[in-house]
Amino acid sequence: MPESEYLESLWCEAWTPPDRKDVWMWAEQHIENIPYSPIPGSFRVFNSPMLKEVMQEMVNPRTRLVSIIAAVQSSKSTAIEVALCYIIANLPGPTLWLDQNDDDARDQAEGRLRKIFDCCQPVKALYPADKYKLRNTTIHFANGMTLWVTGAYNKSNLQRRSIRWLIGDETWRWPQGHMAEAEARTTAFGWLGKCIFCSQGGFAGDDTHAKFDTTDQREWMFTCPHCGKEQAYAWSCIEWSKDCKDAEGNYDFRKVRATTYMRCSHCQARFEDRDDVRRDLNGNARFVPQNPNAASEYVGFHWNALATMSWGMLAELYLRAKAAARKGDYTQLQQFYQKRLALSWDEVHEDFHVENTPSDYRMGDFWAGEGNIGGVPLRLLTVDVQRECFYAVLRAWALDGSSRLMLCDKLHSWDDIAALAEKYGVQSNLVFLDCGYQSYEVYGHCAERGWTALMGDRRATFTHRLNDGKQVERFYSPKRKITLGYQKVADMYFWSNLNVKDALFRLRRNTSPPFWEIPANVPQDYLDMMDSEHRTYDKGRWIWKQIGNRDNHYLDCEAMQVCGAIMLKLVGGE
Repeated sequence: MPESEYLESLWCEAWTPPDRKDVWMWAEQHIENIPYSPIPGSFRVFNSPMLKEVMQEMVNPRTRLVSIIAAVQSSKSTAIEVALCYIIANLPGPTLWLDQNDDDARDQAEGRLRKIFDCCQPVKALYPADKYKLRNTTIHFANGMTLWVTGAYNKSNLQRRSIRWLIGDETWRWPQGHMAEAEARTTAFGWLGKCIFCSQGGFAGDDTHAKFDTTDQREWMFTCPHCGKEQAYAWSCIEWSKDCKDAEGNYDFRKVRATTYMRCSHCQARFEDRDDVRRDLNGNARFVPQNPNAASEYVGFHWNALATMSWGMLAELYLRAKAAARKGDYTQLQQFYQKRLALSWDEVHEDFHVENTPSDYRMGDFWAGEGNIGGVPLRLLTVDVQRECFYAVLRAWALDGSSRLMLCDKLHSWDDIAALAEKYGVQSNLVFLDCGYQSYEVYGHCAERGWTALMGDRRATFTHRLNDGKQVERFYSPKRKITLGYQKVADMYFWSNLNVKDALFRLRRNTSPPFWEIPANVPQDYLDMMDSEHRTYDKGRWIWKQIGNRDNHYLDCEAMQVCGAIMLKLVGGE
């Protein structure tokens, strides 16, 4: 090449502005193939629409931190690999890619990064002419950028370099404190320094989730085409046929897969388990911040496998994990929550999805195992008070904490409640009424008839002072006296909505004493209401939240049953 042409090429290269297309548009133009992807061909964001915003925030100059917690095999690693190609070609700067250890880093460099670089011409064109500068774990590109791929476990790898771009993959496996060590390496670059952390779910309080909690926590949410309500992909909305077990009680997983579907959490519209349905839902989905008070430069993204994977396959994985958990092996259930739902295991603690399996008895049957107090049957009657009617649950209890549902019914007057208690021999103080609605009227009837008023509360525990001066924490409050007038006093207690309902669901899933039983002829509306709430993390705390507009009256009655049993020391402890 003549000297003038060579100088002209250098001049053109030096003054050619960097490509400022959106990352996904640039990737669709320049990445010819994702070598390890199950979908052959060039990169297409259509296959994973959530990656658009994720990759753009990675290169947004106003964003200092990007934290991603997402399901395995849902393209989260592809997002940072594609973004790295863009960075090398258009925003070069010293870059450190960290995996858990040096062996994992070497596998990442050889098995994924070099292969995608080879399929991206703008990056491949920057390979150094000197082959010794093209090592797998350290690459010195022709534009002056250096990429190191190494392990986070070795602390010395985190302390030797000043870097502009820090990329950490599967940070849930890193030693405690190493994320902060690595993040400090970007300090010298000031506002140019950027940290990108990516992981599946880990453990509550670990560095991964602590870092994510500092971000705006954007959740991938779709809009229901039927009611127009925006919502996250929630496991509580996944359902399958109740007729999926054989005569021995074992699951027919072909039937599970064939009958699994998702419901809208608001209007209960049904979505079939098909790829085209998921594509349509994802097509109108977007990331919605859940923590608007976060610093604007701290961005977080979360999505789970429901957005990308067959719900029937997930249902099978879940049910197999549940079967193993019933035998004492919680490993598969932990992996399901961490890897598929991208949640931290310690925050989940345990699985609260319970199937209702009726026992071989009918409502009203005599139960030899029922306890008694002074010869009086040990029965609790709990009532959820509504505007025009009452929902009542009558349950018999044994001294070991086992119980049987004797009756659930819709009543229409206060006298109906009294008649039911008298018919079944329920002591007056063991008739519990929810006083969250029509409180004054409830207090009046409790004072007149000797019933007990209960009110659910957000508090986890309540302090009780014992006679010896010591204090204990319980799931219900000390008794409060509600004075209504001359010689009219009602007994009232608060109870922890979270902990009492947790206790209820633990009792429901027991396979050894104490048993929690329902009869063979239990009505369908009872079963439906027992699946009307799910345990969810909301605004920094765990709560039991109603699913859409599902009625939850019998569920509240059963929660009050457990509260009463805790008061009587039939279940639970201090």
